[in-house]
Amino acid sequence: MNTSSLLIEIFLEELPFSGIKKEIANIKTKLSKLLSQNNISVDIEFFWTPRRLIFVSRDFPLMQESKVVEYFGPPLNIAYDDNGNPSDATNSFLKKLNINKNDLQTNTKNGKECLYYSTIIEGKKSESLLEVIILEFLESLNFGKSMQWGSVEHRFIRPIRNIFVLVGDKFIELKNIEQKYHFAQMRLIYPHRSKMQKEILNIDEYFGFLRENGVIYSQDERKSIIINQIKNIEIEKNIKVEIDYSLLDEVIAITEYPNALYGEFDDKFLELPSEVIITSMKINQKYFATYKNEKLNNGFIVICNAMDKSAFDCILDGNKRVLKARLEDALFFYKNDLNSFVQDKIDHNLKNIEFIQDSGSLFDKVNREIEIAKILSKNLNIESSDIIRAISICKNDLLSEMVGEFGELQGVMGSYYTQNDALKLMIKEQYLPLQEDSKLPTTLQSAIVSISNRLDSIISLFAIDKIPSGSKDPFALRRACSGIIKMIIKFEIPFNLFEILLQLESHYKSIDANKIFKFFCERLEGTLNINQSVINAAIKSNQKDLYELVMQIFALHSFVNTNDDFRSLFKRIANILKNVQIMADSINVSLFECDDERNLFYALEEFRLLDISTPKDRIEGLLGLKDVLQKFFDNVMINADNEKIRKNRILLVNSIYEEFFKVGDIKEISF
Repeated sequence: MNTSSLLIEIFLEELPFSGIKKEIANIKTKLSKLLSQNNISVDIEFFWTPRRLIFVSRDFPLMQESKVVEYFGPPLNIAYDDNGNPSDATNSFLKKLNINKNDLQTNTKNGKECLYYSTIIEGKKSESLLEVIILEFLESLNFGKSMQWGSVEHRFIRPIRNIFVLVGDKFIELKNIEQKYHFAQMRLIYPHRSKMQKEILNIDEYFGFLRENGVIYSQDERKSIIINQIKNIEIEKNIKVEIDYSLLDEVIAITEYPNALYGEFDDKFLELPSEVIITSMKINQKYFATYKNEKLNNGFIVICNAMDKSAFDCILDGNKRVLKARLEDALFFYKNDLNSFVQDKIDHNLKNIEFIQDSGSLFDKVNREIEIAKILSKNLNIESSDIIRAISICKNDLLSEMVGEFGELQGVMGSYYTQNDALKLMIKEQYLPLQEDSKLPTTLQSAIVSISNRLDSIISLFAIDKIPSGSKDPFALRRACSGIIKMIIKFEIPFNLFEILLQLESHYKSIDANKIFKFFCERLEGTLNINQSVINAAIKSNQKDLYELVMQIFALHSFVNTNDDFRSLFKRIANILKNVQIMADSINVSLFECDDERNLFYALEEFRLLDISTPKDRIEGLLGLKDVLQKFFDNVMINADNEKIRKNRILLVNSIYEEFFKVGDIKEISF
């Protein structure tokens, strides 16, 4: 097949990081899928910068692949009448395809011989399909938010300024897309903002022009450049930078020609808590914090998008002025809080802040969290006074001036403002984990504070029917649920959700325990990254304690991924019991006809005498039945002619299944 190169550049106004972050992982897949659906098999490279999405292939087929289209008609037994003439069904089939009966063949479908016709549809020129594919691709992208501009009816994340398409050296016009998205398509390529555009004739010229004119088109290369520049600054300034990778992703996304610059701020601001300085630099200015001798340093690294080195000093001066203003504000708020804000007593002003409509105030939320913490502490048999004290004051800093200005520091500032050292860590870690992959609380007490906060939010929002659906989860309840699961695993916290919810019924508008438990179960796959069939198997055991349920899942996961021979035996058990009605009878030893079934029965009795305390112990104990179970299957015919013997043998097999069922239902596992 003849091939050529393909280049597509979608040139836009600057993309916001929030949007590109949401969709970036799907972009290449979506275009590749559309090409495949149009019978164009090609590997595509994808690059992106803040102002362009680039797709490249060096081996783009010039012709769409031809395809065989098959049609099945009526079965032969109704295709013709007794005289061999086509039936009405056959005539309808011929008319539909516009063919005659001489074109027909026969083929088998679903075990029946049917009339059959096939034809080859010749492929079209690939370039003739590109406009439709690109238009459908644009409409498939979901960046979260979109906008309209001018008289454009079609929405997109940012205005499209040009779409440049080359197949070999041929420029492909996109008149419909040009009209729909209201731009004038040109053969011009726009490099860095400080450089002039140019008409491009081929793919090699395109990439050379970008590189020579301030566009590092590869996102991976921009990442390497930034990391290496930061390392060089570390050596030059004798400092240390703990690279925040979420911030790194953001500066990669907002620069086409990154340059790392080092600046300093007045060291008087170092009296501020380090989190205040770091937050101000990261959230507002996109700076990397620097450290010296393991302490926060009064230096920062900013990644600029300028090519002209003579402008670097001016850029740094501007960034220093902006940072100084922000830190002056922060220092002012901090000193005011130290002089007037009270953290260490219950603040009734929280009654004036609504948590969520129909769910009471923050004061009410704090009191509900205390009730949850009491239950968890009692289940763990630990002293709860400090935990309750921490929860009773942990939301107070929402009333401080500092958190009013820097909302990201809630909890953190409360830990600085409290005079009780025993409470500092619990207050600071009350919102951990902040993201799906971020760190967990470091102590059991902190975990209880965090779980109480999250569980209250889940129960409260479920009570007013604010339940996540589809991709919508405005209150981040899925993340809250995952955080609870991770914490109960880390700290081995007993968590019988039904018992906990039963004790909390009087504190909420309503509680649907089944619905909340199902919600937790739905989050297990994403949280544990384990095959859903294994999770379903454990859930079928009717275990209501989430910690025990997770331990069952881990044990089943280990079982499924090891012991191939033993796994096949249990698959056989599942197959034997499939669609079998088990009678509530006892095994009758007198009906045994051979030693292999007796041996299995007595081995099972010995297993039941074992001291089993964990799901892992149970599965390891069942592993001891491997040899005797194998001999049973090799030498005993379960479907005996004698009905009593057959039922007795099925009961014996079911007894092993029931022991395994205490960990999970083997019939649910996709081996």
